[in-house]
Amino acid sequence: MNEVIKSFKNSQWFSRLPELSEFKKIIKNGLSGAKVLLLILISWSPNAFADSANLETGRDIFYKHCKACHGDKGNGQTFAANVLNPPPKNFTVEKSKKELTEERMIHSVTKGRKGTAMMPWESNLTKIEILSVVHYIRKELMKLEPSGK
Repeated sequence: MNEVIKSFKNSQWFSRLPELSEFKKIIKNGLSGAKVLLLILISWSPNAFADSANLETGRDIFYKHCKACHGDKGNGQTFAANVLNPPPKNFTVEKSKKELTEERMIHSVTKGRKGTAMMPWESNLTKIEILSVVHYIRKELMKLEPSGK
C-alpha cells in the first residue's frame, strides 16, 4: 500500500492538484493506506478534467481568448494568420497532433511561446482554466483522447 501512495504522490496527477491542497496535505501527512486509496479512487481519475463542465469552460475560454488567432475550428484560418509570423498553430493537422503534447500545450498557454504572438495566460487564467482550454482543444478540435486512455 505504501508503494501505491508513493506512486500517486510522484504522479503527474498529484502535481496537478493545486486547488486540492487539503487533499494533498492529508496524503502527505500519512492518512492510512486504505483511506488514501479510497479517496483516490472516489475523487480522482486521469480524465477528471475532461468532463462536460470543464469542456464547456474550455470552450468558453477558447472562444473568448483563442479563436481570434486559432479560428473557430482550431485550424488557424483567420485574418490573424495573414499578419502573424509565424502564423498561429493549426491544431487540426497531423503534425500538430503529434508534436503538441498535453504538457507542451499547458506550458505554451501558461508561459506563451517566445518568438510568436502566443502570449502567456498565467496572469489571466487559473491553472484549472488553462487545463480546461487545453483539454477542450485536444478533445474537440484535435480529436485526441484525454491522457490516460
